[in-house]
Amino acid sequence: MLERDLSPDPWLSALAVLLFLGEWRGTLIAMITLPTSLAMAVLLMMPFGMTFNSGTLIGLLLSIGRLVDDSIIDIHAVERHLRMGKSSRDATIDGITEVRLSVIAATLVLCLALIPLLFSAGITQQMFVGLVWPIILGLLSSMLVSFTLTSIMAAALLKPHEELTEESSSWVYVHVLTPVQHWLEALEHGYERLIRWMLQHRFVNMARVLATIIIGFGFYYFIGSEMMPLADVGQAYGALEMQPGTSFTATNQAVMKIERLMLTHPEIEKVSTEVGAESAFESTGAYYTGYAMPSVNAATFMITLSDKTARKQTIWQVIDSVQQQALASIPGIRRLQIKEMGSDVMASSSAPVQLLVYGKDTQTIADLGNGVADIASKTPGMYQVATSWDMSLPDFEVHVDPVRAAQVSMSVAEIADQAYYALKGGVTSEFWRLPNLRQNTIFVRYAAQQRSGEADLAHSLITLPDGRQLPLNALATITYRLAPSVIEHDGMRRAVNISGFYRPGSRPSMDLSMDVQMQAMQKLHFPPGYGIEVRGDMTQMMDSFKRLLIGLGLALLFIYLILVAQFRGFLQPLQMIFSLPLELSGVFFFLFLMHQAFSTVSILGVIVLTGMDITTAILLIDLIVKYREAGVTRDEAVATACPQRLRPILMTAMITIIVMSPVAFFPKTGMDAYSPLATAVIGGLAIGTVLSLLDIPILHTYADDLIQRVAWLKTRVFHQPPDQS
Repeated sequence: MLERDLSPDPWLSALAVLLFLGEWRGTLIAMITLPTSLAMAVLLMMPFGMTFNSGTLIGLLLSIGRLVDDSIIDIHAVERHLRMGKSSRDATIDGITEVRLSVIAATLVLCLALIPLLFSAGITQQMFVGLVWPIILGLLSSMLVSFTLTSIMAAALLKPHEELTEESSSWVYVHVLTPVQHWLEALEHGYERLIRWMLQHRFVNMARVLATIIIGFGFYYFIGSEMMPLADVGQAYGALEMQPGTSFTATNQAVMKIERLMLTHPEIEKVSTEVGAESAFESTGAYYTGYAMPSVNAATFMITLSDKTARKQTIWQVIDSVQQQALASIPGIRRLQIKEMGSDVMASSSAPVQLLVYGKDTQTIADLGNGVADIASKTPGMYQVATSWDMSLPDFEVHVDPVRAAQVSMSVAEIADQAYYALKGGVTSEFWRLPNLRQNTIFVRYAAQQRSGEADLAHSLITLPDGRQLPLNALATITYRLAPSVIEHDGMRRAVNISGFYRPGSRPSMDLSMDVQMQAMQKLHFPPGYGIEVRGDMTQMMDSFKRLLIGLGLALLFIYLILVAQFRGFLQPLQMIFSLPLELSGVFFFLFLMHQAFSTVSILGVIVLTGMDITTAILLIDLIVKYREAGVTRDEAVATACPQRLRPILMTAMITIIVMSPVAFFPKTGMDAYSPLATAVIGGLAIGTVLSLLDIPILHTYADDLIQRVAWLKTRVFHQPPDQS
């Protein structure tokens, strides 16, 4: 199913290229180089041991726009020189030579933007290494194909326009391609007139830029943040905990009732259940998953649902329905939580919303934990709230009288040991083993009917050193109490976890965690030494955001150095870096429209967008500089060069939007988690490309003014000779 998301995209890309170029030969070249580049990228993935999965396929989808972009830039440059009356060979040499440096710079820019993610360490690297490598390998493959195959095919297939008279009279050309070409030419002329007007009203344009950035960034306040988007992959994990003291038989009966509830939901296909716990003699030991620790009164479920396209309800509607019905109809349940299994490395993590209450006294911690859980349950957007333990385990505290123990020549520890092993049992000592033969282990304790209540404990016999036996209550006082069902520590502190879940379309995990924490600190009294901390997604998210933002900073630094080398200056590349806020405005606006939160995959989309947006700036500024080097005045160079780069820029943006739209708007199973990435790319390209086409040329004039003022200062103030380069 994941592979089917990739299959229509080359054909949609071919249609877009045909309409923009208006010539089937150029489309044929682009459609041959695209699968060739993809095939090379897939082959290069093999040494890394990579497979086709949701991450690698998203990477290939993201790379398609740039793979076509290299060929489009080359073909468009050759077409422009063919219109000058040159032969196919000369037009190919001159056109591709003209854009070769831009193609190399654009490829290196995007590769360098992504490379820091490969070395970011932590969970961030684990999440994105499988996504980033296909993009980088695809870009390098596309650049190699552009150097070789595209050039050869362009020289062999593309023809001067005077030789295409017969073809241009066909029905497709007359009724489809020619009208589109006329519309594109009108768009180019309109774009040129707009650029000339903006050159005369630069201040008005800069005011609009600032207003756009302020309004766009204002949407960030409304979208919230989360670690990873929720994904419906058709699998869920459930953890059941009955009240402490519940027998295995009663727990198994409750599990059977829950399974019967699940049978009433046709969306559920399979359920695998584990009830109780194995002892140390039956397995390698206890395990702790983050959801539940196995015990006699506990059970776990692995639930498989039908594919999301084959059912009417989402996985969250199904699991919430099962959980609510079970709590309402089955007595004795202390905790039942069911979590969807995501499509990323966070799939096996604990609850996304998790708060930790710590302190010294278990009763005080339990009271505070229950108070926080009550607040969380009443917070809109929180689901399936529960605490990791409570003070509900029946317990008897034995206080041995040291005076009475001394009178019978026994210590307190000896009496305690006898009482403990009588009820809990112990393994008999082994003095001899047969070689290569497994021995049977003997476990000795009182019979079940002799250890079922307080009276049995009080009358359990303690053997004295002289062989006499006395009941335990003759040597100790027995007190009934409630103890914690689990003893939990965090950083050497006693603690209780309050966990809960959120749902798509509601408030994200970060907002809910902060809201519950603030309410708890406001409404509850935390004595000295007690406090509340945020765990769950919040902890991972802050670390991941930090790593990704560091990666973004390194990417911008690398990009700037590449641009400095290309444009042979430090001031001119700054205008391209400053185009980043323009794309962020589009990202925040589209995330708001799609009711999606800002997450780690959104930041990855911003990093990818940075490389794509810089590519737009490179194409524009590179041609402007070439015109100026040819002696054209600055404003005339800007007004002439920008319309000539309009088509390849729009083609690249449109093709990327086309291939990412199914992931953003109609994600298949396993692709849900990457929907905000696609939304960020689409929003950033749709708005960022338009704004870059309008603002990069104007920013170039401001940068040029700054360069001129710096040169004036050098000559007039510091008496340095002017730069002759």
